[in-house]
Amino acid sequence: MSYSLTILFMLSACFTAYPAFTQTNDLPLFSFGVITDVQYADKDQAGLRNYRGTLRTLENTINVLNGYELSFTVNLGDLIDEDIDSFAKPLALLQASKSPVYHVFGNHDFSVTDAEKRKVPGILDNPRGYFSWQQGPIQFVVLNGMDVSLDGHEKGSKGYRHAEALLLSLEQSGANNAKPWNGGLGKKQMSWLQKVLKSGEQEGLKTVLFCHYPALPENGLQLLNHGEVLRIIADFPGVVAYFSGHHHGGNYVVEDGVHHLTFYGMVESPTDALGAVVDVYPDRLFLRGIGKQEDRELVFR
Repeated sequence: MSYSLTILFMLSACFTAYPAFTQTNDLPLFSFGVITDVQYADKDQAGLRNYRGTLRTLENTINVLNGYELSFTVNLGDLIDEDIDSFAKPLALLQASKSPVYHVFGNHDFSVTDAEKRKVPGILDNPRGYFSWQQGPIQFVVLNGMDVSLDGHEKGSKGYRHAEALLLSLEQSGANNAKPWNGGLGKKQMSWLQKVLKSGEQEGLKTVLFCHYPALPENGLQLLNHGEVLRIIADFPGVVAYFSGHHHGGNYVVEDGVHHLTFYGMVESPTDALGAVVDVYPDRLFLRGIGKQEDRELVFR
């Protein structure tokens, strides 16, 4: 069997193993793609983490996503596992994406030397780490969970010391997310988020948030200051979904009408492609899962 036929067979299997929900015939306003935790590195597999093999999974997933008319694709973080040189290969593969790719910061994206940490935002074309944009009736918001983190700052810097203090406080309170690989949002970003959500509310928009770290569930992998973020979100009923990565096993929680969906991590994918196409309707999002990712309908409150 030729290589191209083999790929087509594998991609077909990804879909037949996970059939889509029955949908109505109405067309979506637009669609976008989602991937997360590619976590590439040139090193041997460890447990379920197939660091080198994840490139093939990424390539297959891009081929699937390119079969749809997408407005954009979001990478929810951890494009690499470690080493700044690791960015080259996955980024080269993403050049084949027919839709623009927006990158969210993940903790492993900053698993580089202290001197190289400042280069990461430029490599990922995300200078500040957080931003927003509007398409149709939806406002999309990318959050920077590395804002308050150990990995996101040079050791001994003001940002590093701030993260150390927060982690110590959480440890003393017995918080299960007081781990060095977790991160949170800084005060400036929190203030910005409130303004963005307020503006969206005034314009009658629905809001979808993207962050590497979940806000829920409280499984130890959530944002360091997830409680503060949840309190902000609760003030704005226009927020309908919070999409995250970080927890490779995925998760789904609905709280106060907000769909908290953690996508499966590609580095541990048991299928040859992994991710989702998200169809946007006026009253809901519909996820068409690729590979292991389940189909799911997220109805707006």
